[in-house]
Amino acid sequence: MAKATLDRIVEEIKTLAPDEQWQLREMLDTMLVPAGEEDKRKGLHQALRAAGLITQVRQPRATDTPHRRRIEVQGKPVSETILEERR
Repeated sequence: MAKATLDRIVEEIKTLAPDEQWQLREMLDTMLVPAGEEDKRKGLHQALRAAGLITQVRQPRATDTPHRRRIEVQGKPVSETILEERR
């Protein structure tokens, strides 16, 4: 790919909304899985089906899982608050 084309694509990516950039990243990650890895994964799924351990393999949907950002919480940890409320 020519440098000019790559630069143009990068500039276009910068104009995307953050959730669209994450969708693009997930698509690229899927496309860049080595061929051997995909064959291994399919073989594992077939073996699990043959053993009766699973009936189907669900593929994750990139659009259903937006990137989540951590938030800062002041005070005591949220886990402590949850435990106290359960008591």
